[in-house]
Amino acid sequence: MKTQIDTVIFDFDGVLVNTGPDIASAANYILQLYHLEELPQDTIVSYIGGGAEVLLRRCLKDRADELISQALPEFNQRYNEYCCVQSHLYPDVKLVLDQLKTTGKRLAIATQKKEATTHVMIDRLGIGTYFDCIVGPDSVTHRKPHPESVLRILDSTNTRAERAVVVGDMPTDIQAGKAGGTYTCGVFYGYGAGEDILASAPDLTITRLSQLLDWME
Repeated sequence: MKTQIDTVIFDFDGVLVNTGPDIASAANYILQLYHLEELPQDTIVSYIGGGAEVLLRRCLKDRADELISQALPEFNQRYNEYCCVQSHLYPDVKLVLDQLKTTGKRLAIATQKKEATTHVMIDRLGIGTYFDCIVGPDSVTHRKPHPESVLRILDSTNTRAERAVVVGDMPTDIQAGKAGGTYTCGVFYGYGAGEDILASAPDLTITRLSQLLDWME
């Protein structure tokens, strides 16, 4: 028996879009700018999940406190200019969004990425028209795992929590959904470690986004 869902709340990076290469490129640009050693792309990608400042602090290492106030705006500017060079949709994303929208579902994004950047990216990647609501760190006081972003979306879309699902690749996504009273779905193809996703105990896990359609109606 499938689960009745009215609204699907997606995380962005690592769920809808593979943003890692462009984030890594912007981070290494900053490291070059400050004459610091560049990092492998995989290393920088492993830092994704807590927002730009958390990622950049990890890249700057012991120079973080000294440089972050100047480097963070420079990183944001560089990333905003080059955010869609290599970034691309994960397999099945367009198909899934199209099917969900066709069947009358409300779609939203709860992300750690700035809302303006998210809007730019979804438009450039051809999925901007699918979403009813986008909530980033600019609109909340508390970031995930706090449920504030989830609760704002539920309110904006007039959705009961038990008729919504949060889809994410990080334990913080699952924790935010649980705290907000929604169903939760962990994806294994994103940036979060599989064991960490399992430890957060989502209601279901998937290896391709299209598997979400088999669970809900």
